[in-house]
Amino acid sequence: MASLKSLLGSKNFSSAELNLEKGRIFSYGSAGMYGSMCNGFCFCAQAAGVATIDSWGAGGSGARMCCCGFGLPGNSSAYTRRVNNMSSGQRICGCLGRACGNASALCFRGCSEPTMYCWFSTSSNGCVCTQGGRGGTTFCSTTPSGYCCYRANGFCTTNRGPNCGLVCNCCNGAFHANSYGGDINCSSRLSCVSFLGCYPACNCMTYYHVSTPHGMFAKSGLTVTYSIETDNPYSNWSGMGIHQFTNALNAASKAPSMGVYHPACWMGNRSCQCYEMLGCQYQVPYGTGGPAAVPCPGVRDHGWRGGQGAVRIKFVES
Repeated sequence: MASLKSLLGSKNFSSAELNLEKGRIFSYGSAGMYGSMCNGFCFCAQAAGVATIDSWGAGGSGARMCCCGFGLPGNSSAYTRRVNNMSSGQRICGCLGRACGNASALCFRGCSEPTMYCWFSTSSNGCVCTQGGRGGTTFCSTTPSGYCCYRANGFCTTNRGPNCGLVCNCCNGAFHANSYGGDINCSSRLSCVSFLGCYPACNCMTYYHVSTPHGMFAKSGLTVTYSIETDNPYSNWSGMGIHQFTNALNAASKAPSMGVYHPACWMGNRSCQCYEMLGCQYQVPYGTGGPAAVPCPGVRDHGWRGGQGAVRIKFVES
């Protein structure tokens, strides 16, 4: 029988790290509620090399509702990748998109801002525009099912039974985010809701599908699916969604950072979207659609703001 010494001696152990990206990474983002790097960002190459630039616009935001009803999450931003050969001293400069923070806007906040930059390289000069996502639409309704209400208003639907089905944040004439100027240009990804019951106030029969943009978690992005409740120790009815979203989002990572962060009803720090400020804060990753409003009888819900725009530059010296 072989000894432990001989077995270890036959193996080739290495302490070198083999799964790190080459070069240096530069990331640009701003989670300020009112501004987003007001003077923009500017990357300057310190030597000749190759820059791989990934950019995302801001994600669409969920929208406010003041009476019983239901909402769609915002769509993701578009995504752009460009590879440039650069000489020392050449620059990449631009500005980051902001998600719609107008939390008091009823039913629909609008479409979020693009991320834009211009480059100066050894081969060419030019600009890139990565558009922000369309916001979600919220309706007031006490009797018709959410599926029937959205279908009647021209939204994209897939029937799954009597008055039930899938609704996506897309309708006739609606804005759909695109990207321009990259080597790879990917459009926005739709967020959707599955209405599995006819009664609007039965939250447990509603599943939300929030999309991240392309280039995040996977080449074609991630869809985060979660369900909600009417009331629990960490959230009021109005304000449901962000805890479940966070928990489901971490399931997409091989190294999750957290589950549901801990609030409690007896501490008075349960989530409640009746406060406009919560609809203005950034709570979701860059370029990701904001979760939908979950309004309840007598309590408004401002919805959640979409993720900010961002730029990531990987620079490898020649």
